[in-house]
Amino acid sequence: MCLIKCGTSVGDTWEVEENTSTICTGVSLSGNAELDVANHQEPLDTKPGSLRILSISSDYWNEYLKLEDEIEQVLHELKRSQELEYKTAEETLFSQKNYIRNLYQQLDEERSELSRRTSGAGADALLNAVLKRVDQIKQEVFKLKEMEKVAGGFGSTPKGILKEHFHLSIEE
Repeated sequence: MCLIKCGTSVGDTWEVEENTSTICTGVSLSGNAELDVANHQEPLDTKPGSLRILSISSDYWNEYLKLEDEIEQVLHELKRSQELEYKTAEETLFSQKNYIRNLYQQLDEERSELSRRTSGAGADALLNAVLKRVDQIKQEVFKLKEMEKVAGGFGSTPKGILKEHFHLSIEE
């Protein structure tokens, strides 16, 4: 094939070569368009860097097992840290949800008391208490919505939210 690509005569193409490891280097213009063929057999590169490559690849199984152990350890630590994050988020979010539920229960009690009193100074005080409770519930629901931003993980949650709502200080 090399002879065909390099441009030799048709007669030369059909001759069988004794050495199949020859490489076509080009055509010589010596008058009869003979092909210059060189036997290029490169010796094994014995530079210090190539010996290191050979020694690394010859013991690849032990290296592979070490890498496998490292990956298993990393994944185990990641799972453990994510479980801790999950537990912290779960406790804090459920605590906030229960707090809001308690505020709603207080609001129901205050509304019910207000409905029994139709007039007087006590009614005005209860109305103010109901309005304050509604505002407090709105604030706590807003706070809960901010806390829900941990759904993407603590690493992607704004540091202010982690500090304020989860009492975590994250170093940079």
